[in-house]
Amino acid sequence: MVLKSLFKILKGEEDKVNFEKSNNDDILSGGPYVEIDVDDNVEEENIIKIKVLELENRKDANEILVWVENGCIVIAHTRNLEREIDEKYLEVIKYLKDEVQKMRGMVVKVCNDKILVLPRNVIIEKVVRRENQSIKEGEIKS
Repeated sequence: MVLKSLFKILKGEEDKVNFEKSNNDDILSGGPYVEIDVDDNVEEENIIKIKVLELENRKDANEILVWVENGCIVIAHTRNLEREIDEKYLEVIKYLKDEVQKMRGMVVKVCNDKILVLPRNVIIEKVVRRENQSIKEGEIKS
C-alpha cells in the first residue's frame, strides 16, 4: 500500500498522501491528509545568504561590497581571468580586493570566470593532501 502510494506521488498521479498506522502489524497505509501550518520563523542571524552577481565594472564591485558588508557570501561571475582581462578590468578587481580586505574579508578565485567574495566571518581554506599521506581510520579511499 505504501509503495503504491509512493509510485502514485512520483508519477504525479497523487499530490498528497497520509501515511497512517493500520490495525495490522503497524504497517503504514496511504490516504489523503490535511496540511498543518508549522511555525517556520527562522532567526535572521542564523541565515547565511549567498548572492550570485556579475562583475563587469566598478558599479558591480560596489554592489558586491554592499552585500559582503551585510554578511552575504557573493559568487561573482567575471570575465575569463586568464584570457579576457585588460587594464581597466584589472583595476576593478584590485579595487574590489582592496575594499574587501579593509572589511577583513576575502576574495578567492574559484575558476577562470568565478570568484568568491567572503565577509569577515567566513573563512575558506584549501586542503592539500600529499600522495603518500596515510588515510585515517574511517575515511574512504577513493
